[in-house]
Amino acid sequence: MALNNDFVDELKMRINIVDVIGRDVDLKKAGSGYKGLCPFHNEKTPSFSVNEKDQYFHCFGCHAKGDVITYVMKKQGLTFMEAVEKLADEYGIKMPERTGRREDFSRFYNINKMAARYFFHELTARPNMGLKYLRDRQVKDSTIAKFGLGYSSSSYEGLYEHLKSQGVSDEDMLRLGLVKQGKRGPYDKYRSRVMFPIFDTTGRVIGFGGRKINNDDRGPKYLNSSESEIFLKKNNLFGLNITKSDISRADQVLIVEGYMDMISLWQNGVTNVVASLGTALTENQVRLVTRFTKNVILSYDSDEAGIRAALRGIEVFDGSGANVRILQVTGGKDPDEYVKKYGGEAFQKLVQDALPAAEFRFKAMVRGRDLTDERQLLSYIRDIIPFMRKMDPLEQEIYIKKLHRDYGIGEMALQSQLRLPEDAGSPKYDRRREHINVIQKEPDDRKLRLELSLASLMMSNRRYINRAREDGITFETALGSRVVAETEKLAETWGDGRVITLDDICSRLDPDEESRVRKLIRPVGPEEEEYYLQCRAEYQLDKLDEKRAEYQHRIVDLEMGGSDEDKEEIEALARAVVEIDGEKNRIRGSLNA
Repeated sequence: MALNNDFVDELKMRINIVDVIGRDVDLKKAGSGYKGLCPFHNEKTPSFSVNEKDQYFHCFGCHAKGDVITYVMKKQGLTFMEAVEKLADEYGIKMPERTGRREDFSRFYNINKMAARYFFHELTARPNMGLKYLRDRQVKDSTIAKFGLGYSSSSYEGLYEHLKSQGVSDEDMLRLGLVKQGKRGPYDKYRSRVMFPIFDTTGRVIGFGGRKINNDDRGPKYLNSSESEIFLKKNNLFGLNITKSDISRADQVLIVEGYMDMISLWQNGVTNVVASLGTALTENQVRLVTRFTKNVILSYDSDEAGIRAALRGIEVFDGSGANVRILQVTGGKDPDEYVKKYGGEAFQKLVQDALPAAEFRFKAMVRGRDLTDERQLLSYIRDIIPFMRKMDPLEQEIYIKKLHRDYGIGEMALQSQLRLPEDAGSPKYDRRREHINVIQKEPDDRKLRLELSLASLMMSNRRYINRAREDGITFETALGSRVVAETEKLAETWGDGRVITLDDICSRLDPDEESRVRKLIRPVGPEEEEYYLQCRAEYQLDKLDEKRAEYQHRIVDLEMGGSDEDKEEIEALARAVVEIDGEKNRIRGSLNA
């Protein structure tokens, strides 16, 4: 099977070499990189270095060096293809179709470069509405040149005719989203817009964002390139090609929402900045930016939508090892407006005062609640407990004392809540309850993995569909429920005459869902019944844990009341907890019998 370079580039972009090598080598931070004992030769003094920014390793002792694929090949004795397939499988990245045909996408980068030069010439060759717009926004000529900004006129065929004269085919223009197909033939997608070329970290033009100049015109305010073989919004950040060195030097990155926010900050001396591409932050963007720094500042508007966006951003960074803080520009201004009015130094002061992610979460979740009301206070405490579980012990201690000081919550009660199993009995966050300002979160991977295990069993043997129903097993994660529903549909349509494969199910999912399913699902193995009994037991134990957590929550509530009647109920609940523990032991014992 031949692989195109773009898939290999995407693989290396999505996988952090530090994570892979860190499984085998005890890496220690050393300057801007990491050091450890070389896994390829015996040594007592570390001479093996890993550069996270540029994603390569080098040993000064045995001179081994290379990227993450080279490392896996050398460490595990694999061929190039075997190493790629292994990494793709471990990280849930779908391999290209095995067509045996290798397509060279270099022409796409060249076509985009030609388009970028065309737009730049249209902007700078003569006075026009695009140049007036940028002048009004105080963008300097040097900044225009640095970012390669451009202009698309009102012409329907300007870019099309230019690219056609350079030998570019209609098919390639359509694939890159530079033109659209009309009844009379292709026509320019971008018209009367300021053009922002989007580069990958190596400096290749992969797409465009077009900002309409006249707000009275029809169409969206911003129009981005269609996703193509070389452009996926979720994999890239605007401006990173220019600012990556400044980000590494400052050991900090500021992430803003808009192209103009990013450009204005850069122009005013805040150069460790990037912008998302008009979408919510993605895990791939997190992996990309945390190669350059683990210190992240998210800058969003201070309105309701901005708060929700900040909370979503924090969640995407959870588990990345990043130190995330939130900056909210005061006075309802965006970073572009603020830095123009007050300058770069004043904005840097806002950066210094940015709130830690935990504190921002807690403040956001207070909004719309009266914490003098006992029920609302309890609801608030229960909502923040899942986030406190993710803190290290020292940070937990700080916030336990803060909650005790501010609201009189007993430290022992909070510690008891934190010791409960994660997600056991915790209230589920509802997107519709916007006054709470928290985002619906999928249950943890452990629960989804269990549901996918049962789904895999149903695919291999239809009888387990009914068996699960008879045993009262329900599927609670959105993705698990969807996979089981698709399995049941195919079972009903095909009957017993055709095997349901994982590929059959994945063809009905979107790419992100498919990636997650392939990463978490496990093959059933030969002993189907034993496998099912283990899954059923795990499901039953989870349900008992939830019931136990519910009783524990109630005990904590009653302990805060302290009346004699409450003590009686506490004793009854405590007995129920003991009974649950006995039932859990019985289930575990039946598996070991």
